[in-house]
Amino acid sequence: MDLRIKKTYRALFEAFTELLEEHRFEDVTVAMLCDRAMIRRTTFYKHFRDKNDYFAFYIDELMSGLPQKRADADGAEGAE
Repeated sequence: MDLRIKKTYRALFEAFTELLEEHRFEDVTVAMLCDRAMIRRTTFYKHFRDKNDYFAFYIDELMSGLPQKRADADGAEGAE
């Protein structure tokens, strides 16, 4: 996967996690998510149909252990 796509997905994942801590899912908008992730809405829609499509991706990433993998990578960088 292209590094730019990975960065976009990581920014969206972190932004969505933060937004869910502050707001109900129903209240989170694509605009809010894009603003928090610092990406353009056109970029969001290039990868996802809508907020619900992104939510399915988010759940898949949670299930695949993305946050754990990132924590492991951060720990490895600190150890070097």
